[in-house]
Order: sequence, then C-alpha cells, then structure tokens
Amino acid sequence: MKQLLYITTNLQGSGGVARILSVKLNYLIEKYHYKIAVINSNQIKDDFFFDFDSRIIFYAVKSKSISTYKTQIRSCIKKVNPDIIINCDNGLKGSLIPYLIKNKIPLIYERHCSRNISVATILEKVKLIISNLFLRINSDSYNYFVVLNEEEKNDWNIKNIKVLPNPLWFSPQKLGNVRDTKIAVAVGRHSYEKRYDKLIKIWKKVVEKHPDWILKIYGSKDENLSLEKIVLDKKLESNIKFYNPVKDISKIFSEASMLLSTSESESFGLVLIEAMAFGKPVVAFDGTSGTKTIIENGKNGFLVKENDIDAFVEKVNLLIGDAKLRGLMGENARKSIETYDLNKIMKRWDTLFKSLN
Repeated sequence: MKQLLYITTNLQGSGGVARILSVKLNYLIEKYHYKIAVINSNQIKDDFFFDFDSRIIFYAVKSKSISTYKTQIRSCIKKVNPDIIINCDNGLKGSLIPYLIKNKIPLIYERHCSRNISVATILEKVKLIISNLFLRINSDSYNYFVVLNEEEKNDWNIKNIKVLPNPLWFSPQKLGNVRDTKIAVAVGRHSYEKRYDKLIKIWKKVVEKHPDWILKIYGSKDENLSLEKIVLDKKLESNIKFYNPVKDISKIFSEASMLLSTSESESFGLVLIEAMAFGKPVVAFDGTSGTKTIIENGKNGFLVKENDIDAFVEKVNLLIGDAKLRGLMGENARKSIETYDLNKIMKRWDTLFKSLN
C-alpha cells in the first residue's frame, strides 16, 4: 500500500476544501487501500466539522515563522516516510514547500482556488502575488500541478499541469418529490470574496417585486463583515435569514428553488454542483472560472456579467416568475453534472498516483 502525505491548512472548517478532502481521503482509503497521513497547519481545535476515516493520521503544525514551520514539516515527513506528498496548502507557506522539504519524494501540488483570488486588503494582495510567484518558479519541482478546470490550466500555463475537477460526493437526486418553495439559498462562509454584501443589495431589489420570497444564507459567520447589521439597516430581516453551516445539505436544497452565487473568486464551486444535483438552477456572476466552466448560460442556470446587479436581479425575478422554467433548468442542471462522478474522478487520482512508481 502506498503511503500518501497531504499538506493542507484549516481542515477543521466547514468550507468546500475540507468537505472535498474528507470525501477524497476517505475514498482513497476505503476503495484503493492507501495509507494516509495529513499535516494540518493553523489547526485551532481538535475536532473536525466533516467526518474523516479513523485510519487517517493527523499532525497539527502551528508556527508563525518559516524556520519553525520547515522544522515541523521535515519532522513529520521523517515520521511518515511517504511514497507521495500532496501539497494542498494554497497560502504563502504552502508555496514554499519545495524549498522547505528538499527531498526526492514525488510531489504533487493540488490547488483548490483561483490563481487570482479576490482579497480584501493590500497585505493579502501582496501575499498572493508573492505566493503565485513562488509557485510559478517552483512549478518544475512538482511531478504534477493539479487544477480544477481548463481555464485555470490556461491561466497558469505550466507544462506539467493537469485538470482534475472535484467530484460530486453523492448521487444526483431524482426530481419527483421536489418542493416548489419561495426560498432561494446561498452557501459559503462569510468571507470577502463571496460578496454577500452585493447579494444583499440584489435581494433588496428582488423583494421589492416579490416580498414573500426569502433568502437563506448558510455559512460560518464573520462579524467583521457586519452582514447581519447590513440586513437590519436595509430592513430585510424578514427576507434574509442567516444559518450556521450544516453537514446534511439535503436540508438546504430540498426546500430551495434556486441557488445564488455572487462570489468573485471561485475555481470550482462545489456548492454549485451540489445544488444542481438536487435539480436547482443557479444564478451567478460570470467573473470566475468555477462558474463559467459549470454553468451553461440559459440552460442549467444564468451567468450574469460581473458586478451587473440589475441583470442579476432580472434573472432571479425571471426564475421566480416562471415555475416551469425553474423546473426545466433544474432538470438540465441535474443532468449536466454527470461529468463529476465520484468513482470516475477518484479513478483518475489513483491512476495519477500509480504513475509515480
């Protein structure tokens, strides 16, 4: 059995990366019998939001200095003695991994975000620029540089790059018992790049015409963004509700009629294919590779020109006013995500690992 070592960060959260890594790692152990260890940096608690196989060995790495981080990483590698290392850390420290470990173990970079992430501060922008620079300089140090879609592949333009999309981790739902409700949902942590501030502006315009519709937003909260205060200031507390993240997404999508996404940075958008698997059309801005490669405009959802709030409102109102259109787009959405079959995508990962004998 091959021993895999994953290097990642913040794995205890409720976001898409933690969800998809739990699915993939559990599958690799159960179906292909890999041994797996994980180095988890920035770990702030002992428990995990998602379920990980008990056979996975976790190493918590906490450090503020690159020197200490290097020592801890090397110590873990020595303990695990992996056959392959998979770097999933998209941050600045993660971009330095080839410099820090300096060994001949096969190395894969697995990127879970866009090259140009939308950030809120100048400091974060500088860190992103430096991180991307190191990744490009170090790209030859990786046996494979894995991204989530063709647009990201073209954007990086690296010779050893491969496209492996995230899988849908459950079987698409049959639409026979779908409830038609006056509820739209948005799913994702409260972070700058999700642009829930724009979504609130959009929904204010929507409820002017459809005051009986409700928007439910699920995700880990960030008080610094003051989203609930914005809702109160706009007197939308009856039309916009905030909820903590939930593992069982059927609770979210079984009662919703559509998914709304205003994200400015999305290399895949796991929540998009989750919603589509439940037969829900999606309305999203077209400025991210993750939305453009999943949504076929006018067929399984709507893509709106980035920052065009009025056009976004128009498409939402169109879906609200036409239940037949919602149903047709929902069925198209469910059919369109067949390419993200879990078994097929994990087979490709297994083939990739075996190519590194």
